[in-house]
Amino acid sequence: MGVIRFPRPTGIYVPNSPTRLTNDMISPPLSSDFNFDAETITPSTLPALEYISTKLQQRMMHVTLLVGRGKPYPTGEPSDLMIIPITSLDALGWRILERAIAKAAKKFSLGQSWSDALNRSQYERHANEYLVQQSILQNEVVFSQEGLTLLNMDRIYTFKRRLCILSNRPFSRTDDQSMASCVKLLHRLIDDFQGRPFSKAFFHRVYEQLNVRDDLLTAIAAAYKSAHKLDAIILPPQPKAEQQKPAIQKPAVRKPVTQKSVAQKSVAQKQAPKAVRVKRPAQPAKCSIQRIGAPAKRGPKTPPLGVRCDSNH
Repeated sequence: MGVIRFPRPTGIYVPNSPTRLTNDMISPPLSSDFNFDAETITPSTLPALEYISTKLQQRMMHVTLLVGRGKPYPTGEPSDLMIIPITSLDALGWRILERAIAKAAKKFSLGQSWSDALNRSQYERHANEYLVQQSILQNEVVFSQEGLTLLNMDRIYTFKRRLCILSNRPFSRTDDQSMASCVKLLHRLIDDFQGRPFSKAFFHRVYEQLNVRDDLLTAIAAAYKSAHKLDAIILPPQPKAEQQKPAIQKPAVRKPVTQKSVAQKSVAQKQAPKAVRVKRPAQPAKCSIQRIGAPAKRGPKTPPLGVRCDSNH
């Protein structure tokens, strides 16, 4: 009995397959969505992180990574992934970590961004020392297993980065998604600082590489106050729209001169006492005092009679 063999198919057609990458396929630390929660991880990324943790555990290693996004591009493109190792690694440890991330990216379709971010980690560490320090002090763990721990970036950095994204595009207070996300994150910052509000100048000074519009900070402060009835960002007092104008002095109205007023003025001048000049006493003449013993100065002697002073004689 013969066996029928069908030709091998050259391709498989899957109907209704997604053609674009959605936010559900990206883990929260990497998502550009404003509503992502850094404390949860989507199922699509969790197997890759568990795989990396297992590979590191087999080599008796535990690595802590700081994961987040860099400065957003003004063109609107998604910013680069930032992976900064907190644990100090030697050359062998670097090779093991790079190999584990490369295998996980290939097996679970993480893409090349993880490997590229790890290669830039040395530069990112030196350029963001303050960010690394604040993130370590915050110690917000988003993933932790035997071989791998992921820390979230500083909330102040995350808040200002979101404002930087909004500053590079037309902003409207009717954008409920972005406003709710910023207000929610600002509320967490207020809780971290025991309810103390921030000044507007603070957000302009901290993380200066992230530019934020001043009117955007004012809008976020107003939205927070309307939602929580408290001040989260202290705004400077607004100058008065119209300053008080100086009063215009009206010219004095002269009274008409009459014959009666002229007569009264002449009588008053006659009755007024005349000013008497007081003669000052004459001051004594100054006398020159001649020093005793000094020879008195005399004029030239008169030549005797008969003698001429003419030089032609």
